[in-house]
Parts: sequence; C-alpha cells; structure tokens
Amino acid sequence: MLFLSMDFRSRLREEIEFSGKQFKEVAAEAGITKSTMDSYVGSQGSMPSADVAVRLAKAIGVSVEYLVTGQGEENLISKKDRHIINCLNKLSEKGRIALERYIEAISECI
Repeated sequence: MLFLSMDFRSRLREEIEFSGKQFKEVAAEAGITKSTMDSYVGSQGSMPSADVAVRLAKAIGVSVEYLVTGQGEENLISKKDRHIINCLNKLSEKGRIALERYIEAISECI
C-alpha cells in the first residue's frame, strides 16, 4: 500500500505543479485543509479517500484513475495542450481577442 501512496503522491505533486496552481489553491478547490493536502503530497504520502481523490483530480484537471494508477491519461488533454490552455487563461480579454484573430488568420493559410 505504501508503494501506491508514493506513486499517487508523485503524480499529485507533479500535476499540481504543472497546473500552475498552489497546493493551498487545490486544497481549497477540493474542500480539504492545507494540512490534509500536505499529508498527501508530503513525505507521509497518505492516500486520500475515494471522494477526496475525485475532488483533487477535478481541481487539477486529470482523471482520478490517472492519479491513483498512472493509467487512463490518454483520454485527457495532453500536458502540452493543458500548458497552452493555462497560458490562455492568464490572458486579458484584449489579449484573447488578438490571439483568436491571429489563430484564425494563420489557420486559413494552412
């Protein structure tokens, strides 16, 4: 069971870092305390209950199956595409409009 927790811990840490969110943000979105989050991502590597694992996965945009087993990510948006989406979400409305026009212009040329 410790082996599974270690893998879950690693995947959870990696996906939170990749999401660009802070651990406390993900904890709040999942409805858990920061100290509970620390028990999942820290050296303890505790395994959350199923309902908490589902909420954590939802908060960072991955499947609970992936967090727990490392499998099933093929149905998700790729890490590269998620990175682009995270960057897009940080744009101002003006920046989004400009980028949308640019994408439309270059995609018509292809």
